[in-house]
Amino acid sequence: MDTAARLQLWPHGLFFLVLFLVMAPLLFLVLGSFSTARLPGDFSLSTMGVANYFKVYSDPGTYELLTNTVIYVAGSVALGISLAFSLAWLVERTNMPGKIWVYAGVPMTLAVPGMLQAMAWVLLLSPRIGMVNRILKDLFGPETPPINIYSLGGMIFLEGLRLVPTAFLMLVPLLRSMDPALEEAAAISGARPISAARKITFRLLAPGLVAVMIYQAMTALEVFEIPGILGLPAGIYVFSTKIYAILRSATFLPVYGQANALAMVYLVLAVVTTYFYSRMISRAERYTIITGKGYRPRQLDLRGWRYPALGLALLFLFLAVVLPFLVFLYTSFLPYLQAPSLAALSGLTLKNYRLLIEYGEVGRALTNTLVMVLVTATATTLLSFFVSLVVVRSSFWGRRLLDQLAFMPHAIPGIVMGIAFFWLFLKLDFLPLYGTIWAMSIGFTVSFLSYGTRSMNAALLQIHKELEEAAYVSGAAPRRMMWRIFFPLMLPTLAGVWIWVILHAVRVAGIPLMLYEGPSNQVLAILIWNMWDEGYVGAVAAIGNLLMISLLLLTVLVRVAGFRRHAVQLGGA
Repeated sequence: MDTAARLQLWPHGLFFLVLFLVMAPLLFLVLGSFSTARLPGDFSLSTMGVANYFKVYSDPGTYELLTNTVIYVAGSVALGISLAFSLAWLVERTNMPGKIWVYAGVPMTLAVPGMLQAMAWVLLLSPRIGMVNRILKDLFGPETPPINIYSLGGMIFLEGLRLVPTAFLMLVPLLRSMDPALEEAAAISGARPISAARKITFRLLAPGLVAVMIYQAMTALEVFEIPGILGLPAGIYVFSTKIYAILRSATFLPVYGQANALAMVYLVLAVVTTYFYSRMISRAERYTIITGKGYRPRQLDLRGWRYPALGLALLFLFLAVVLPFLVFLYTSFLPYLQAPSLAALSGLTLKNYRLLIEYGEVGRALTNTLVMVLVTATATTLLSFFVSLVVVRSSFWGRRLLDQLAFMPHAIPGIVMGIAFFWLFLKLDFLPLYGTIWAMSIGFTVSFLSYGTRSMNAALLQIHKELEEAAYVSGAAPRRMMWRIFFPLMLPTLAGVWIWVILHAVRVAGIPLMLYEGPSNQVLAILIWNMWDEGYVGAVAAIGNLLMISLLLLTVLVRVAGFRRHAVQLGGA
């Protein structure tokens, strides 16, 4: 077969590979929602029906579940967007001192996984063992009502903190690109700053703000770790935790069909939010606020509020990063959990760190995690590159559909994706994948494909076709052209996607919880979850400490380029 024929065949193979990886799990997920069999994978006519939907929708608990989910998502988004917008506004539109450090520090909060962040706040505000509650009782008496983190309000607070870094990174470009001419005209006309902000600034930012809100709602809708740590012990369920509770029930045989029927509601909500997000993005050009004239965003003089504003920004960084790290650092050296005191400090020990060395499952989980994240990052980066190459550079008939297929997993919450692959791997029993780290790697690769292709599409569009044409005229083979042209020019994007995937594959627990089976296939997220559930708090603190330090170093590698790029812009403001 000649080269031209091979070049025509590989896009078809890639198309059907992505089609299978995305649609096959969803097909089995839908079929499973109609299966009334007690064991998964039975799709015979005698076991198919709509009984699962009647059971789910006739249960009053489902509507309580929906109410909890709506309150949780709306509250988290409102808090997260408010904090992120305030920080972005202070960094871009005011003369607050030290804002270059705030700009660099806010994304560093991504180094604290949501599960570890929730565990740290449990150690602070648990009604029974919380250090803050113990201190309050010592100060004001044993009748002092405790601050209860095991509540819907606690879940909203922590998820709101978790949403800030991504929303901040999305809002900073919006505020930076605003032409101040309209605001200055309002000021000259005598409009008060609050009135000008309400009638001009927020209206111009409306499409971008709404798009960020919808994107963050999608993120909060799919998150599992914070509702799992804070909601499950208190019996406060959202969709993701209820599905997990059904499938991981230790008392009864899991009702797989009902879990799938519940996941359908979850999936519909996610798809609807994705649709509105796409609509908002497509209409953004109607609100163009950058013109061909030179402009510089007007900096508001905070006067005496400059340092209080910096203090509020640093308070967020303390609550989101420093405090969880300090809590884990202190707890990791305790022989047993106790409030800070001189007696506690005198009894610090390395017992928990020695336990990690002696506990064989830690080494196994670390090895599994390393293999899983390297395989996932490499597979996601390569698959995303080749998909984008077909979408951006070829005339393949299905390139637009391929692009939509690659983006579709973004609308599928992690817990739902885990269930979908759970059914797929059980049905494809001739492939020994279920319960292995390879199953987790495949699930993560499909989930992260949307981010990878968005990044690769943008990078490929910046490489002019003249370079490929010159290589082709010079007689270079396609493989050599890839190595000598695309690889050097796209190396920053390839490395960025690779590191981003590693950061997120280590952090997320939803897919691994659905796909692992037994201690031999545990990854760190599962090990931490299980050890926390079994009461090994000190060991969890030790693992969490080491994990946060590792993720922080990786995050610094990702952010250092952006930090240098914007240092001049922000430092001179």
